[in-house]
Amino acid sequence: MNRHAMEKLHAWMEERGFPHFTVLRPENFAWLTGGGDNTVVAGEGVAWLEVVEGKVKLHTSRIEEGRLVAEEVTGIDEVVAYPWYAVPEPGRPSDLEHDLTPLRLALSPEEQERFRALGRDAAQALGEVVRAARPQWTERELAGEVAAALYARGIQPVVLLVAGEERIFKWRHPLPKDRPLGRLFMAVICGRREGLIANLTRLRSFGHPEAEGLYNKVLLVEAAALDATRPGATLGEVLSAIQGAYRAIGRPEAFEEHHQGGIAGYRPREVLATPGDGTRLDVGMAVAWNPSLPGAKAEDTFLITRDGLENLTFDPNWPTVEVEGRRRPDLLLS
Repeated sequence: MNRHAMEKLHAWMEERGFPHFTVLRPENFAWLTGGGDNTVVAGEGVAWLEVVEGKVKLHTSRIEEGRLVAEEVTGIDEVVAYPWYAVPEPGRPSDLEHDLTPLRLALSPEEQERFRALGRDAAQALGEVVRAARPQWTERELAGEVAAALYARGIQPVVLLVAGEERIFKWRHPLPKDRPLGRLFMAVICGRREGLIANLTRLRSFGHPEAEGLYNKVLLVEAAALDATRPGATLGEVLSAIQGAYRAIGRPEAFEEHHQGGIAGYRPREVLATPGDGTRLDVGMAVAWNPSLPGAKAEDTFLITRDGLENLTFDPNWPTVEVEGRRRPDLLLS
């Protein structure tokens, strides 16, 4: 179990006078158990935790009981197993009624270490496949190779987007299709392991005439976002900096064409930044900004530390370019 998370939840329960609380949502299950997975179908829990009197009970069917105890959770005080045909509804109050997101945002040192390992592996998996790709590959072929590289490292792609030359200028969320990659393509992943999710995007150009100019503009917008990301700043303030950067590159309309990212963690975005959002950033939080233009996007996952931003999805094998004093992934040119 995640002692840091349990302490936060117990304090939260005491404030509200809850003698017991039920945790079902996969992101909260992973948070409390230190990375356990209560899903079989993605996004749907097959088990829940009952927190009562300082103890934790695991409720599930007899189908899942042995596997969960052996592979997904440790430190459980009691297991309650039901016939597969008679699993009751989880008790109340629960995280289906009460949002625990604020409790998850500041990551413990142990969670930060897990995130570092995940980010490194996710970036290397995506990087090695994008470097191997060829213009005649289809988007679906690239997506399949990326998925295989991720799963080989124990990472589940909860989001996997690919756009080749025909579609990268049209759609911000391009589900892979049977279209060739061509001279310019983008691959986007949100990869999940032990509950945490790393977000990153990589682009490659085989001589597309517009690629470098567009990508360099996006990096300038991202630089404004990263400069504004510091302890005490609000998400709304970072978003204002992003909006100003779009104006500065002469593309103010792009702010309206796609969300810009936000706080990362146990969901691709724990809190999506919106105008005027008062959520304050703090040490131990992770962020993933994703400024974009038709034909270009920049995205990595960063940890906010006392010494600045740490790039969790840095790939030492990917070419970099310096932007406002930071090493950022470059557009891969071929």
